[in-house]
Amino acid sequence: MLSRSIQNPYQAPELIRRWRRGRIVMQAGKLVRIERRWSTGSVSMAQVWWQSRYGRPNDNLCWLDYHQPWGMPGFLTLDYIRSGRRAGYKSLIGACRVLDEIACLRGASAIVAHISTASISDRFLQRIGWQRHLESWSGRHWIRRFYDGYPDGGIERYLDSHEFSEPRDSVLR
Repeated sequence: MLSRSIQNPYQAPELIRRWRRGRIVMQAGKLVRIERRWSTGSVSMAQVWWQSRYGRPNDNLCWLDYHQPWGMPGFLTLDYIRSGRRAGYKSLIGACRVLDEIACLRGASAIVAHISTASISDRFLQRIGWQRHLESWSGRHWIRRFYDGYPDGGIERYLDSHEFSEPRDSVLR
C-alpha cells in the first residue's frame, strides 16, 4: 500500500510505523487525515512570529507536523503546529491526542518539542501531559513521556462516525 494519507490510524498501523515524518490534519474537531511527509520542514523563529501576527489564515484547519529523528527510534519530535483563526480548542486537543496515539503505535518513549510561541501556554502543555525539559537551554523545551505506559486511546471521538474504528488493543496485538 503506497497511500500518502490515511483517515484512521487503526486501519493502517503498519503505515504509521513506517512513516518517519507526518502531518496530522484536523478540521472542526475531527481528524481529516494523517499525511506522509517526505521531508521535515524547517521553520524559523521569524516565520513563527510573522505567522502568529499576520499570517494566520481565516479557516478552521489545524495541523501538526512531527518526525522521528535519525538514530532515535524511541522518540518523536513535534515540529510545527498551524492553526487557523476559526480552528477550535477541540481540533488542537484532537491533534495532540492523535499524536499520542501515533507514539503508541510506533512504540515511542517520548515526544519532544521546542515551543516558540506564547500562544501555547505552559499551563495548557501541563494540562495535556507535557513537562518542561532541558530547562538550562534557551527557549521552551517540553517533553511528553510514555515511560510508564500510554494514555487511554480515546481518539474515536475525533474520527468521523462513518469511519470504522478498531480499538487500539486489537491493533497492538
